[in-house]
Amino acid sequence: MIKKVADFIEIDNSFVKIKNYKKKLITNFFPNREKIEIWISKNEFYKIEIGEVIYFLRSNLDFYTLFFIASSNEELDKSLSQLLIGFSDEIFILDIVQREEFSDVLNIFYDKSFNLYTSLVRMNRLNHRADLLYISTDVIKEASRHHLISLNNMLHSFFDEKAEQLPDEMELENWIENKNILIYEEDNQVGGFLIYEIIGNTLYLRYWFVHPDFREKRVGSKLFNEFEIRGKETNRHLFWVIRSNENAIKRYKHYGFVEEKMYNFVLTNKNIKYED
Repeated sequence: MIKKVADFIEIDNSFVKIKNYKKKLITNFFPNREKIEIWISKNEFYKIEIGEVIYFLRSNLDFYTLFFIASSNEELDKSLSQLLIGFSDEIFILDIVQREEFSDVLNIFYDKSFNLYTSLVRMNRLNHRADLLYISTDVIKEASRHHLISLNNMLHSFFDEKAEQLPDEMELENWIENKNILIYEEDNQVGGFLIYEIIGNTLYLRYWFVHPDFREKRVGSKLFNEFEIRGKETNRHLFWVIRSNENAIKRYKHYGFVEEKMYNFVLTNKNIKYED
């Protein structure tokens, strides 16, 4: 039976319940409390319990993002068939992050007719403070609330929401408030933006984009250099990139990043394809 999640405590209790089966807990759910509480407040987050598996569903415009906490591979395999019967007409999207190209968990979903939508690879670099480019970043500034609509429109026009877990307006508002969004603006038009977070000693690049009309003005370099300046006291820089985006990977390698053996497989239960 599907029910709305009332508060974050339900998620904590769900992990405890599955751990108490004392088997080999497997999950693709690593909840960010701030983000989850936004989904709960908007009545977008649901819970289904089937046997020794608890599923969480985030409702998007035309698909569900699917999370699971299972006591074992065997229990996940048994419960998944039941879940799909109840949602035969719905699109599910889920992410499975792992260090291997193949796994038993992936095979469980493939055996239930899930398909690979796309995959991402994590890239990293150790912080080289001396490597900062001497590019003027005077034209780069922090986003404010009146940029919200432009940022939201560009994210949903130029990014794939199924592959890249796009933030909603409330999440963007929080990032703006926390000064985590850098923008380039010209004639009241946002020509590019970069969203980042600093967590502990790690600098995370979340989204980096330059509008096609501004691609010959070194906007991307200016945004990226300011991002590096903001994280100059961190030890490591991380981000995810679509594996088929060879141009982006080449560009990041130019900045000293390397690919890790850490992959995010984006799966779907429908025959839909990611478009580069």
